[in-house]
Parts: sequence; structure tokens; C-alpha cells
Amino acid sequence: MTVAISSDADQKGWLEYDITGAASAAAAGLGSIANPEGCTLGITRAFIYFTTGSTGAANLSIGITTAAASATDVFTTSDVIEATVGGELHYGPTAQVAVTESPTALWLSTTFLTFTGSASTVGLAAKLYLEYIRI
Repeated sequence: MTVAISSDADQKGWLEYDITGAASAAAAGLGSIANPEGCTLGITRAFIYFTTGSTGAANLSIGITTAAASATDVFTTSDVIEATVGGELHYGPTAQVAVTESPTALWLSTTFLTFTGSASTVGLAAKLYLEYIRI
């Protein structure tokens, strides 16, 4: 047999992050988080739940890159100006993905999940939920 059930434990999980706006949010200005597992993670789904919208004229980008940079492979330019409270944005395998795109962001053990605003995101309060598999 060439295919067998993997004996690796805990191959998938969920992470939850609180996002709070800031006056300066460019280039990972809202924060960067190291890979919590120490191995490559494939992000299969991500959800943002807004509890308060930003009072600044900003968009939010979330992605995987170096600690102090901006990336957009999880969310790209999501409008957070007066975001609908209880509004949900969704990224994942059920979204329409072009043939040339990957539906999964890879989070290497040496990279960071970064949060960047295009301008002031003051007032923003949200939760990010990431589903991942260990690769």
C-alpha cells in the first residue's frame, strides 16, 4: 500500500487573535505573530468578526511574511472603515479561487502572521480565527 493514515498527532487546529486598531498601522503596525507550532502550517480558512469599525480611513491586510512587512495572502485590503458590527469576512477553500491561485497560505516556521492598516485604524476591534493544518 502506498497511502496510509498518518500517525502524526494533532494535524489541525484553530487560532484566535484579537485585533485592535492603532494610529500608525503601516508595515505590520498592528502586529506580527510568530508561527506557534514551529513547523509549516497551511491556513485553510480564516474568518474576521468585527465588533467595532475603524474611525480612520483604512483598509486591513493580513498575511504571512517577515516580522515587519505587509502581506495580503490571508486578507487583502478589507475595508474596516465603519465595518459592520458583527460583519464577517471569509477566506477559504469555499471562496472562488483562480486556477493560478492557491487557496491556502503557507505559514513557515520562520515567518510571521502580520497585520497592516493602510492608514489609521483607531477604533477597530475584531477577532481573527484561523484554521490550519500542520504540514
